[in-house]
Amino acid sequence: MSRAHDHDRWADSLGAWLLGALPEEEAEGFRAHLVDCADCRADAESLRVAVDALPASAAPAVPPPALKGRVMAIVEREASLLKAAGPEADHAAAAAKAPRRRRFPSLAGLTLRPALAATFVLLLLVVGGGAALVGREALDQDRRVVAARINPELNGARASLEVDGDRGRLVSSRLPAPPAGRVYQVWVDRGGDAPEPTSALFSTRRDGSASVDVPGSLDGVRQVMVTDEPTGGSPKPTGRIIFSAAPA
Repeated sequence: MSRAHDHDRWADSLGAWLLGALPEEEAEGFRAHLVDCADCRADAESLRVAVDALPASAAPAVPPPALKGRVMAIVEREASLLKAAGPEADHAAAAAKAPRRRRFPSLAGLTLRPALAATFVLLLLVVGGGAALVGREALDQDRRVVAARINPELNGARASLEVDGDRGRLVSSRLPAPPAGRVYQVWVDRGGDAPEPTSALFSTRRDGSASVDVPGSLDGVRQVMVTDEPTGGSPKPTGRIIFSAAPA
């Protein structure tokens, strides 16, 4: 076997080997290859600094159980695509280019080896904390949509409260326009004697849709309500409740 062919065989294993993700038999073969391959030794030394820094790059966090399933689904999908494309799909683009040694080919190569890619991603989640992915999962948990209670007189209307952290946005569809000379107004109920008025006034678009931000924070708000009020708004509710939603 030529040295160039041996290098092509093992170059994509470097990332997994540094992370301890290669099966022992492959790891032994790769270690033997390192003895003879100056290129892979140089890449190993360069990448080891980044690998050693992984545990300190983010605070440890436990990835949510659903995350592993999503990662594996992506890996399996990519594996199916590669299988359908045929064994030469990986090499077609490279063959069209002039020969040039890639710097750090090992990490790019993981995308061509789905099983190792899964190991790489999951290991990053455990060792490095998976800050970005776990952070996104936590963010998604702060975002939710609450279905609103619609006035039964408004047959077919739909509305919801989109909650993002302590902020809210009301979104509705098939909502009739407010009566002439009146406007929809948003109120918040914090458990006091009466709901508090807000500066959020709105009407509907031609198709009956509407959206408006709830001013201020939703902390302590038991219910967000919409009534129809005189143009310019009102300090106290005078019209019927169009719809309401509880943030919690």
